[in-house]
Amino acid sequence: MKNEKEAIEHEIGRARDGVGDHIDELDRRLRKTFDIQAAASEHAPQLMAGGAQVGFLDRFCFPKAVKLLLRLGIPIAVITVAAKKYAASRNGDEDDVGQFV
Repeated sequence: MKNEKEAIEHEIGRARDGVGDHIDELDRRLRKTFDIQAAASEHAPQLMAGGAQVGFLDRFCFPKAVKLLLRLGIPIAVITVAAKKYAASRNGDEDDVGQFV
């Protein structure tokens, strides 16, 4: 009876280790796939052109409501990213800090 219980506990421990390895591999693949910094560096000219277009539209075409939304939305987004960086650094996830930039 005792050997059977130990065998079951050993099997559960081995299964947990396998699940942990699979989760780590999935995490690595997701970070590689959704690397915002790499995507931004690959598409820097397109991002600059898009920024120029938004600037032109903001100055000459957007109604006041959209301008207000941009003026409020961008700082809120920046604050959110900074808060996520701070939370990641406080949790000891130093690897995650660069993912939000």
